Parts: sequence; C-alpha cells; structure tokens
Amino acid sequence: MYAFWQYGFEATSMADLITATGSTRQSIYGDFGNKDGLYRACFDLYRDEIVQSAISPLVDAESGLDSIAEYFETQIARAEAMGLPGPGCLVGNAMTETAPCDQEIGDLVKQHNDRLTAGFANALPGHLTAAKRQELADFFVIAAQGLWAVSRVTASADELRARVRTILRMIQKEIEDVQ
Repeated sequence: MYAFWQYGFEATSMADLITATGSTRQSIYGDFGNKDGLYRACFDLYRDEIVQSAISPLVDAESGLDSIAEYFETQIARAEAMGLPGPGCLVGNAMTETAPCDQEIGDLVKQHNDRLTAGFANALPGHLTAAKRQELADFFVIAAQGLWAVSRVTASADELRARVRTILRMIQKEIEDVQ
C-alpha cells in the first residue's frame, strides 16, 4: 500500500512491490491475480487503516466543526509523522492518475468521496437544510483533497494547519450567514 501511495500505480513496478511486501512475484500473482488486483486490495487496506480512524469523529450526529477540525488534524499529524512532503492521499492520487481510465478505480474513488461527504454532512449543524449541508460537505471533500495534494509539496505541517483554519473560518461564516 505504501509503495502505491508514495509512487502511484504506474511508477510502482513489480520489483518495487516484491521489495515492499517481502513476497515473491508468484505469491503476489497467486494472492491478487496481478498488480491491478493488489492495487485494488490496497484501497480496502487504506480505508480500514488510514481513513476509518480519521473520519470516525465525523459519524456522531452533529458532531460539529470541532470534529471536522479533528479529521484534518488527524491526517496532518499522520503526514507529519510520515515526513513532509508526503504521499498525500492514496485515493486523491488515484483520482488523478488511474481513475480517469479505470472504471473500477473510479468507482472506488467515488465510494471513498461519498463516504467522506456523508461524514462531513453529518458533522454539520442540524439547522442547515439538507441542500446546504450537502453543499458544504462537497466543499470539504474538495478542500481535503486539495490539502492532501499540497501535502505532497510542502515540508510544513504548520502551513497545512493554517490552510485548515482558513477553510474552517470560511465554513463557520457560511453557517452563521444561514442563521
């Protein structure tokens, strides 16, 4: 997963995967069919090991902007621990590299983004209309993917945190304007 996450599908060779997994070519083919099968399996692993812990605070009903801030901080802290500039988001990377020409990967990206959108919408205040919650949640997904793209080219977690503060201020203002 980390090899694909860091280098992308195309730039990750079977030799890289053998080194990263400590496995053999025959074992990878036996377990996953091919490089594509392993790549798809990495989406499940990424969802379970990386995404789940980050979005879990969003699932509590109306958990608020604090839980959205916690989502961003969880991911920034993870990127900081891995070393910045980092690999960004595996799904975001796939969104631009493989999803445009691979329907199955496109579907996995859509599932991820739908799940993230639902989490953000759930965290937003209940007094907002469903349409407004959806609009703001869609914006958060785009902002998150943009932030993870920036994390690939910055060595500063503080820069990422500053951008998150701006995003949250913008949304807070949007929420206040509705009240």
